[in-house]
Amino acid sequence: MSVKTKKRPAAKKRSGKKQTKDININLLISAVAVCVVIAVIVSAVSLGRSRRTPAVYNFGKEVAQGVDVSEHNGKVDWEKLAEEYDFAFIRVGYRGYGNGKITEDKYARENLKAAEKAGIPVGVYFYTQSVNEKEAQREAAFVLNIVKHYKLELPVVIDFEYPCDKEGNPVGRLNESSLTAQESTAVINAFLDKVQDKGYACGVYASSSVYASQIDTRSLNKSAVIWVADYNQSVSYDVDYDIWQYSERGKSDAVSSKYVDLNYWYMKK
Repeated sequence: MSVKTKKRPAAKKRSGKKQTKDININLLISAVAVCVVIAVIVSAVSLGRSRRTPAVYNFGKEVAQGVDVSEHNGKVDWEKLAEEYDFAFIRVGYRGYGNGKITEDKYARENLKAAEKAGIPVGVYFYTQSVNEKEAQREAAFVLNIVKHYKLELPVVIDFEYPCDKEGNPVGRLNESSLTAQESTAVINAFLDKVQDKGYACGVYASSSVYASQIDTRSLNKSAVIWVADYNQSVSYDVDYDIWQYSERGKSDAVSSKYVDLNYWYMKK
C-alpha cells in the first residue's frame, strides 16, 4: 500500500558550521547504533555459550523433584509415582564394565510405556563404559532405536561413572583405559552429538569427583543438561549444574526396591 505525503518546502541553505555540526551528530548516532548492534550480537553469543541451558521442560516451579530408576528398582507403580514426583529418568541400557557388551535394561520398555500412560515427564539414561568415540556413538544409536517408540519430554543422558569393587577401588574397562579428561570428554560428546542430531535434548550424568578429575566441563556439548551426583549437604565441586542427585536412599511406595535415587532440577541458577 502506498502512502501519500505533502510536498515539503525547499530547505534553506545551511551555514558551514551548521552542516559540520549536523555531520558530527549523524556520525555519533551511527556510532551508537553500531555499538547497540554489536552488544546484541555479543549478548546472543554469550547466551548460546552459557553453561546453563534453557529448561527443556517447564515444570511450573523453580525447583522440581524427581527420581531415576532401573531394573534394580524392580516394579514401579507409575500412576502413584506421578502423584509423588515431577519427573523421572529411566535407564534404557548399559555396557558391561567387564565384557563391554551392550545390554537393554530389563524393565526399560515396560517403564517407558507405563510412564507415558501415567503422564509423568520422563527422560532416559544409558550407563556407558565406552573407551572411544565409536563405541559411544554405538551406545547412542542403541538408545535412539529404543526411545523412538515412546514420548520423551526430557533429555537422553549418558551416565559416565567408574564402577568400584567392594573396597572402593575403580575397576573395569573404562578405568583400565586411562583416558585423559580431554579424551573422556570427546567420548561423552560423541554420544551427546549423535543424540542431539536426531532432535533430542541431551545430557551428561557424573559424580562431583568425576566432573572434577575426569571431564573437561568447558569442552562439553554446550547444549547438554548437566546432572551431578553428590550426597553431601551441597554439591562439593564447582560445576554449573542443572540437576542434582542428592540422595540414593530415597523412599517411595511406588517402587518395589528399598531405596530410590532422588533429584532436584533447578529451573533457575
